[in-house]
Amino acid sequence: MGDLFAAADARHSLFFALLPGAAEAAAIRAARQALEAGQPPQRGAGVPDERLHLTLHWLGEWSQLPQALADDARAAAAQVRQAGFVLRLDQAECFGRGEAIWVLRPSAPPPALERLHQALAMALAGRRIRLPAGPAFAPHVTVRRRASVRFPVQPVAPVDWRVDGFALLQSVHGSGGVRYEVLQRWPLAAE
Repeated sequence: MGDLFAAADARHSLFFALLPGAAEAAAIRAARQALEAGQPPQRGAGVPDERLHLTLHWLGEWSQLPQALADDARAAAAQVRQAGFVLRLDQAECFGRGEAIWVLRPSAPPPALERLHQALAMALAGRRIRLPAGPAFAPHVTVRRRASVRFPVQPVAPVDWRVDGFALLQSVHGSGGVRYEVLQRWPLAAE
């Protein structure tokens, strides 16, 4: 019988995401700080720059990463052909039911973002990868978790993000917290 007081095993998630460059991450951080300045002190913390992302597709969570699935996901992503685009994050909103999760999102998502989302879904289906059921695609970047204050949708200083690629990431959630590992990146064509 195992030790009842031992740390729980790590959980591994696999997902495709857009990753901001250093300039975009700094602009996202500044937008979060501007939101914080207009609110009372918050519990929780802002998302660190190295974990900022916009999820395209979440593939699931396991106690151990299924290598065959990761390999098939890589093969699917390699089939996606699309030009890069600009994504403008210009609104803040709160998500979550129990805890308040602050996000930045586009008020008008560019059609190229939806095309990338769909092209990747089709490529994954072509490799017989079933996507978990979930809510409709709502592009956003989480900037704060476990906040104590909710606010209505509001404009923020726009963050113009030049999207020139996407990545496959593994998230490992264990006793030491959450860490992300980029498994592979794919470029989008120059416009």
